[in-house]
Amino acid sequence: MTEASPNMEVLNIGKIPKLSNQCLIQMMSSFKRLTSLNLAGLFAVRDQTVHHIVKQCPKLLSLTLSFCPHITDVSLIEISTYSPSIRNLDVSGCRAITDRGVQAIAMSCICLQELDLSLTSTGNRGVYLLANYCYRNLHTVKLSFCWVSPDAVRKLCKHCKGLKLLHLYGCCDVYKIKELQEINKNVKVKCDCSDKQET
Repeated sequence: MTEASPNMEVLNIGKIPKLSNQCLIQMMSSFKRLTSLNLAGLFAVRDQTVHHIVKQCPKLLSLTLSFCPHITDVSLIEISTYSPSIRNLDVSGCRAITDRGVQAIAMSCICLQELDLSLTSTGNRGVYLLANYCYRNLHTVKLSFCWVSPDAVRKLCKHCKGLKLLHLYGCCDVYKIKELQEINKNVKVKCDCSDKQET
């Protein structure tokens, strides 16, 4: 595949079983024009893999690492260092992702448009940093099942004027959707009780 498609720009190899870390590293060395890469659910993906990807693929704009169990904050630091122009990032289900990793992304990847942090260990500090540094372009944020306070979410809605979609599943008992929509009239809030409040 690498020999036949050296100019490939979009690659989705998520959930492919028995794909080794070494194989991934070798593949990425041949795909230097990639702009979009999906590695969702790959057990083989490590922080070392991400380091190699972002160094070998300078044009990368979209990266999906959802439910890759070995991904940590180190990967987000690598992304912030070598792919500061990233637009879309999905690390949902990566439990080892914390505010430390989000800080690296928020302070370097100011062009970020879509970010999925659902089911990670992201907290209030990470959300505050996103509000302070990524407010220019951020339009989609997913924080479902993260321990973040209503105050942090309010600040995100207030600072990110272009915010259009906010996922807060698993958090509906502490958020008032109407209040968030009064702060930012453009945002659509999706959570467990959104259907009830929209009717």
